[in-house]
Amino acid sequence: MLRPDATHHVFVGDETASVAFGAMPAALPGSATVSGCLETRTPEDSLPLQHAERLDWTVRGTGSLADAIRGLNPPPGGAAYVAGEARTVQRVKQILVQESGWDRRAVVTKPFWAPGKRGLE
Repeated sequence: MLRPDATHHVFVGDETASVAFGAMPAALPGSATVSGCLETRTPEDSLPLQHAERLDWTVRGTGSLADAIRGLNPPPGGAAYVAGEARTVQRVKQILVQESGWDRRAVVTKPFWAPGKRGLE
């Protein structure tokens, strides 16, 4: 679902999204505009990613991905990739669409897990 022709790319997720987000920016042209935020349990849990200098990392409990995406305030017109805990994924998409004016089809979501649930796939 990567959209290489988008004007900019926003990646938002928790550590369960890190592996996918490692491969996705690497598949973009070197000139691609990339931003976003990844949340981890500890600072040591962050992975070295291509374009990592353009991604913010936050530690769980010191803020939220919802706050982080509001702080980034990415302009509509790009492609957003949101992955991780199901409720957080839903909340970030809601912020992008309702608060920031993104087209809902430009926000690709992948809920990897939910508290107390097994096998989202």
